[in-house]
Amino acid sequence: MKDRAASIGTKERLLRAGEQLFRTRGYAGASLKQLTQAAGAPWGSAYHFFPDGKEQLGVEVVRQAGDFYGDGWRESFDRADGPGDAIERVFRAEARILEASDYRNGCPVASVTLDTASTSEALRSACASAFEVWLRAIEGGLRKAGASDGEATALAGFVLSAIEGAIVLSRAAKSPAPLLQSAAFVREVVDRRAEDWRAARANPVQTESSERG
Repeated sequence: MKDRAASIGTKERLLRAGEQLFRTRGYAGASLKQLTQAAGAPWGSAYHFFPDGKEQLGVEVVRQAGDFYGDGWRESFDRADGPGDAIERVFRAEARILEASDYRNGCPVASVTLDTASTSEALRSACASAFEVWLRAIEGGLRKAGASDGEATALAGFVLSAIEGAIVLSRAAKSPAPLLQSAAFVREVVDRRAEDWRAARANPVQTESSERG
């Protein structure tokens, strides 16, 4: 049991080191040797847990990040005072993460996507799946607030595109301004739509009549 627990710990350290290095250096800028050193793991352990090498480790890092940040989106919607507040909280949290890291910590999934989408189908597919997890989490929060399926899908795409783009701009500018400005605008858009959803639920007959007209 002790050996098994130690092995699980080593694998998790490798995955965490992978996420951190992909955030700061990108996938292409992080060698397997650097990953094992950052994890404080012996060189051979990387191939023990990831026999297909760095690509396999990258796929698992991306999948783990997809699940972790998907849970983060859902938690934000559960705790917030409405969908606009939930979304703004995530933007502001990302701004704090960037500031604390001196603008080194980007999105690990975006970093891997940019480096590998045209060269590794396994990594491209893993990144697409991670983004899909985040989109579904945002959609779920918007639907609970009253959005139709179609509008939830469209708004979720807008929100995710906005935050990913704002992270890049904030890193380039070494400033939280792009993220904070985007947060305010996206919240305004979502809050306005949420008002319409509440009105529609309060007056369903009137809404149906106006849609027919």
